[in-house]
Amino acid sequence: MKPVVVWAGLVALTLVEVALAWVHTAPVLMLGLLILLSVGKAAMIAWWFMHLRAFRPRVLVCLFPMLLLCIGLLFVLAQDGGR
Repeated sequence: MKPVVVWAGLVALTLVEVALAWVHTAPVLMLGLLILLSVGKAAMIAWWFMHLRAFRPRVLVCLFPMLLLCIGLLFVLAQDGGR
């Protein structure tokens, strides 16, 4: 896969996100879709431009628990943001 293909994929996902902003859907559904698209874009960026595709699987196994920890902390801290 070439960087141009990754760039085109990122542009396409961004256009889908912008299109979601114009479509009137339920806020929970829209935010869920936006979060999934953003995670997909972040994965593409990390996989290609941060060269994670060259790492051994053991390194990636160490990264995933930390990713889950960060996501969990975001959900825990988001509760305080509403106060």
